[in-house]
This record gives sequence, structure tokens and C-alpha cells, in this order.
Amino acid sequence: ALPVELKGPSGVTQQVVGQVLYDTVQFDPTTGEEKVINNPVVILRRSSLSEIPLAGQKWHIRIPSDPSTTSKLEDYVIDGDRPPEGGRSIGFIRLYLRKVIQS
Repeated sequence: ALPVELKGPSGVTQQVVGQVLYDTVQFDPTTGEEKVINNPVVILRRSSLSEIPLAGQKWHIRIPSDPSTTSKLEDYVIDGDRPPEGGRSIGFIRLYLRKVIQS
């Protein structure tokens, strides 16, 4: 479990603990190969959240830069191409993240 900080559209900041998956495997249909992509996924317990992220909402998420509880927190947003997954019956929500790049 790693610390996760969420700030939703209402401006409320929540600090919770969740599972962070740093790498995901994607299948490339043109080459037939699997590629490892560094787009983190955060899995949180719905009951630990005071506000639940919904598709289309802007959320600012901060997670550790590596799988250590003492790592510096880095800035991400929920990926607009992949809405949050998970329902009330499951009790967990999965958030696909995209790194914030400052210009």
C-alpha cells in the first residue's frame, strides 16, 4: 500500500492509501508484440474516498515516484481516454493516470 493524494473538482484534497501499478502491458496489434508502458494505475477502496472520481471529471492525483512510501510525490491526472473502472458491488475503483507535464 502506498500513499495517494487526490484533489477533485470540488477542491477537496483526500489522502488515502492504495495500490499503485507503475507499468502496464499493452498488446500492439500491428506487430503482435507486447509492450511495457509506464502509465500508472491506482486502485483505491471506494469506502476510503469521501468523493468518488467520475468519467469526464478533472482530478489531480499525486503518487510516489517509485514503489517506496518515502519517495517524492509526482503529479498526475486521470487519463481522459480511459474512464475510472469499478462499481459499488466490487468496492474498488481503478484510475488510469497520465503524467502532468509542465511547460
